[in-house]
Amino acid sequence: MTDSDGTVPEGQDPEITLSWIRDYPGLIAYAPLPSSGRYPRDSRGRPRPRSARLRIADPGKPPRRPDGLLSESDWSWVIRSEHSWAGVNSRFGTDALRIMLELAESGCVTIGYTLNGNALAQPPRRVYPHPDLTAAEQQRRSRRRDDTSALRARAEQIASDIADDWPDVSRALRSTEHPDRLLWALRAVTDLAEGRTHDSLRAFVQSHANDTKARDDVHYLLAAMGFGHEALIALGVARNPYIGLGGPILLHTTDGSVLDLSAMPGPHDIRLSPHMLPRLTVTGPGDVLLVVENRQAAEAVCDARADLPVVWCHGQPPEAVVSMIGQAAQQTTAVVICADADLGGVRITARIHDKLPPETTIHVVDVGIVPHDEGRPFNTHSRNHLQQLAQRPDQVGAFAQRCLHRGYAIEQEATARAALQAVLNSHLPV
Repeated sequence: MTDSDGTVPEGQDPEITLSWIRDYPGLIAYAPLPSSGRYPRDSRGRPRPRSARLRIADPGKPPRRPDGLLSESDWSWVIRSEHSWAGVNSRFGTDALRIMLELAESGCVTIGYTLNGNALAQPPRRVYPHPDLTAAEQQRRSRRRDDTSALRARAEQIASDIADDWPDVSRALRSTEHPDRLLWALRAVTDLAEGRTHDSLRAFVQSHANDTKARDDVHYLLAAMGFGHEALIALGVARNPYIGLGGPILLHTTDGSVLDLSAMPGPHDIRLSPHMLPRLTVTGPGDVLLVVENRQAAEAVCDARADLPVVWCHGQPPEAVVSMIGQAAQQTTAVVICADADLGGVRITARIHDKLPPETTIHVVDVGIVPHDEGRPFNTHSRNHLQQLAQRPDQVGAFAQRCLHRGYAIEQEATARAALQAVLNSHLPV
């Protein structure tokens, strides 16, 4: 050990270079100076070091990470702290010595040995990463911890916001620990909270990572975390979404086949391929198309009015479902939209409403028009978003205003059935 000017402090031994050890090209062997500043001595008072290390000749040269040698996780493990050789060997097996020597030649590590006479005893004893690399890794890990803490705080907040509308998603968000998984969950939940639906799985990934292949298994990842199928459909990441169809509808498949859906009570679950959508023909009077969020209400209509075309939209409809609703709407004069009277229902109504042909007569059903039980009160998140939707100068805005005025959600099956029946018995041409 020397001072900055190259001199050895008074009373301290100079560092010993073991110049006779030449078995490692590109590396030199030296005896590390003990913390006392003095080497052990033999009986004649000569320095007799008991350990040695291998390093590059110029220890002041900046370390350079070899390309393609280690994965990110292995690299982080190596540089975060010193390691026993047993630990290195356990991680890298028969490649351990080759990898460590290459890292030593790049200035990234120093390899420690016991001295056996004038030779290095095998195997090595320890590996010491370059202190600059260790400091950088500690800073990176500290930043990651801070980022993860901020991520968890944000996740807790939004989990509370969406607990009423998406209880399964809220639970999934709160139970996810791994930072990368939590990040994707938070991205998905933010989209749900804002009512954002993507056209496809790749569109979702592209919007968040600017690369369609950055996480092409995200639909499996979210499902494994506890996101229900309805949430995946609402996000637009579910593979091959479903549409429920019933009543006087012919389904023309891409291979030329024709299915008459009126032959059996609906709604029938049809799994769609966004790239090979079937064509619909409405064969009834063509006066009204019913688009219903609640399955039981859709079934009740199909049973009572087999002459009416019905679409059960499975919650927030992805683009493929919206496209087929638009097909059917072009063949009818009016569309009745019946969704739950809550934030999710208003968003579903808005998405369908805004995609219908301009000349369509639209009637939005508020299920609160019939006797019902009070549901859960809207939380702050739901109220804020309903207030934004209530600014719309159309039936969607009026629907949102009525939900706000009541102050609670209505999503009971019996209520939806009764509300639809009341509308069908009213002035509509059905």
